[in-house]
Amino acid sequence: MQSSRLRIAARLAEILAVAAWHLARALPVVLFARVVSGPAAARRGLWRCVVGAIQDLGPAFVKFGQIAGTRVDLLPPEALCEFRVLHDAVRPPSKRAARGMLQSRQGIRVIDPVPLGSGSIACVHRGELEDGTPVALKVKRPGIDRRMWLDLRLIRVLARVSARLPSVRGMPMADLVDYVTEAIAGQLDFAREAENIHELRAHLAGLPEVRVPEVHRERSSEDCLVLEYLPGLDARTPDSLPPETRAELGAAVLAAAHRMMFVAGFVHCDLHPGNVYLTTGRVVILDAGYCVRLPDRVRDLIGEFFARLAAGEGRRCGEIILESAAGCLTDVDEKGFVESVAESVGRRAGPGNTFDMAAFGEEIFGLQRQFGLYATADFVFPLMALLVLAGTVRGFTGDVDFQSVGLRRGSP
Repeated sequence: MQSSRLRIAARLAEILAVAAWHLARALPVVLFARVVSGPAAARRGLWRCVVGAIQDLGPAFVKFGQIAGTRVDLLPPEALCEFRVLHDAVRPPSKRAARGMLQSRQGIRVIDPVPLGSGSIACVHRGELEDGTPVALKVKRPGIDRRMWLDLRLIRVLARVSARLPSVRGMPMADLVDYVTEAIAGQLDFAREAENIHELRAHLAGLPEVRVPEVHRERSSEDCLVLEYLPGLDARTPDSLPPETRAELGAAVLAAAHRMMFVAGFVHCDLHPGNVYLTTGRVVILDAGYCVRLPDRVRDLIGEFFARLAAGEGRRCGEIILESAAGCLTDVDEKGFVESVAESVGRRAGPGNTFDMAAFGEEIFGLQRQFGLYATADFVFPLMALLVLAGTVRGFTGDVDFQSVGLRRGSP
């Protein structure tokens, strides 16, 4: 116990030191850019320094940075441009570490030691089986398990400390953070991810516009997933597609989200731009390590919530949130909460309204804080996942109405 506390304290000191170093380094860079090139260049320089700090702070911070990088409603364009690095171009390991990662694997030849993409947990390299079949090798970063577990434990400790602050008293911070960190930690288990990929492929098999690469489970190991190689995945592809094609593929993403969440109760929580690619006729979904399964009751409540949302039935939306509440403050005004949700739905959702998932989600979470009502993590987490997906889809098309995600129907 004592050694664990010492490791957490040492990691916290390391984080503070890294943050202080980057702050000291960023100030002269930003000031110089402002003097020489103006405010816009200074802002770009600042966000570039922030992204560099996130990468140096470690994988848990990169993961939260990936989520933040989808929030086009919160971050300015220059920030979003820099945060794209965190989706699939995180700084790769050193050449020496990469050689250790890519040591000889029976029956598999590494084509290129330079990764096709690099994320918070692993890097993806192109490989080839002995019969010439091309494959993608998802290989864990060296020492990632220990580093991630330590950071997530630190985040849990900080969440429990912050839960005592008056401003968040009554909010189930610890439960929500535990839920999130457990899901993130699941990405370290490649056997579990292989099962998730198999399940995801089964759920989406009826959608010809959506492709999930197959995993070669007999070739994979605890630190390397061997996957079907899909060429031509490029984050710049949407820019070359006509608007109608982007809109059709955006609708396909929505259909996949419906099939996963509302039919199967299976939530892919990591659908940022590094895991959702468009080709000329398909959507490709990657990386199923960060997934959760919903209890049947929660799946049904969320399904009804979005169905009522699309119909503009705001009072029922408020009542559903009450039904899922994990706790509330003394003498909470439940009637006032339902009326406030109804007013929000009336302004933002339902027939005739242009629905903005991010703005609506922020307002609903704000109302919960205001009235002291907090839904269970099982209910909140899918909404957070949809916020991430909404940011991703908005990056390549603005023609998808996210309030209709719960209305789509299809066979499981």
